[in-house]
Amino acid sequence: MRTVVAFPSSQARVDGVDVQAWYGLRYAHAPRRFAPAEAAGGQLSVQCLQQVPVFPQLPSRLTAAMGEGGANPQDEDAFFLNVWAPAQAQGLPVLLFIHGGAWMTGGGSMAWYDATRLAAQGLVVVNVNYRIGALGHLGWPQAHELPLPAADLLLALQWVAEHVHAYGGDAGRITLMGQSAGGWYAHLLSVLPQARGMLDRVALLSMGVRQPWPTERQRMVTAAAAARVADLSSGGADLHSAPAALVLRAGLSALPHEAFRLGYAAAAFLPVASAGLPQGLLEPGWAAQACHARAVYLRHTADECAAFFFQTPAQRQVTQQQVDEALASWPAADLPPSLCRHGRFLGAQSGLSPYRQLVAAASWRQFQRFPHEYAKQLRQLGKSVQLARFTLESPLDGFHSGHCLDLPFQFGQLSAWADAPMLAGLRLEMLEAVSRHWMAEIVSFTVRDLAPHAPANGVPFAT
Repeated sequence: MRTVVAFPSSQARVDGVDVQAWYGLRYAHAPRRFAPAEAAGGQLSVQCLQQVPVFPQLPSRLTAAMGEGGANPQDEDAFFLNVWAPAQAQGLPVLLFIHGGAWMTGGGSMAWYDATRLAAQGLVVVNVNYRIGALGHLGWPQAHELPLPAADLLLALQWVAEHVHAYGGDAGRITLMGQSAGGWYAHLLSVLPQARGMLDRVALLSMGVRQPWPTERQRMVTAAAAARVADLSSGGADLHSAPAALVLRAGLSALPHEAFRLGYAAAAFLPVASAGLPQGLLEPGWAAQACHARAVYLRHTADECAAFFFQTPAQRQVTQQQVDEALASWPAADLPPSLCRHGRFLGAQSGLSPYRQLVAAASWRQFQRFPHEYAKQLRQLGKSVQLARFTLESPLDGFHSGHCLDLPFQFGQLSAWADAPMLAGLRLEMLEAVSRHWMAEIVSFTVRDLAPHAPANGVPFAT
């Protein structure tokens, strides 16, 4: 397919570099709700990133820490990419970013992910929307080879591989970077045979480590959501024809009740174990063998689960006795080094408060253990791997170095995070310094090869 490049949607000079941006580039279209998308083309006539729609969604559960993040239009046909590149770019490395949001929220068109500053460092940067929430996870799995969002992202990767040369990018040097749920999908694509040859490197930031839904769970939730839509709709609408907002609410209310568990951050919707989803996806040994990226970058924050616990009194006010009862039975492998010695849970002897013990254990189990074990397996195979840890602490009480705290620094768009409580009170000069470091680290990973045994190099920026 011949690539036709329209005039840029915008141009800005940043850090002494003229950066052009193309907003609202269509990569796919779905013929109907819950159907696999098909490759498509075209471009929206918009002048700013916030005019590009994102997929329909409910408010994020992390708004109390991250802020609102602007207000893009919402549309079920939001299969759009956005591209940033230095003016006259030619043959530059490419960074394709997959946003997170607990499989429920977010969009590549949000102001948070404006990639002007990253592109000014000598990259072509692409951000992508994909289906989320009920509209991305309800349906009938036997009809799909991959979960719908994963299939969306495979189409987006194919679009980038086929067309990025026209924007000054080198299709042979594509780095796929995903954060949280986006990290889960980036990891999937890096081991998926269908994506082989389309990406060169992969960067997994705070990757969500969640087992996919069994197909039976999807059937159950879909049936329950359909019944709720029928009850709430006055015009006889069903899951396919009801307004998107109604489907989102019905889908959320159809989820089975999950009892509170101390030290556990629950998830709502998850990708479905479709026929083409590798069973060993979250097994570090299998994944290391299957990974077709030439280099892997892994990063997590120091206190991932604090982002999900800091507003929950039962987690925040936990006692040492409760922590001992909850964690003493955990296998040693599920405990971080800070809480375990000679295979025994340290408890109060760790020197951490009961809340910090809970956060450390949950963060290790749900976010940190996999990248550490995956890095070890990759190194044993002689693959290039880099492991980093983000340790800046938020002034927000109980949030510490929680999930998503690194995001404002990755794209350098600090003004877009002006309403984020997790950053309130931090000095702008320090924020800029932290941002420069993490942007430079990703640019370095994207631009040059790593040594096979690159050391961990997270930098502990302290306030």
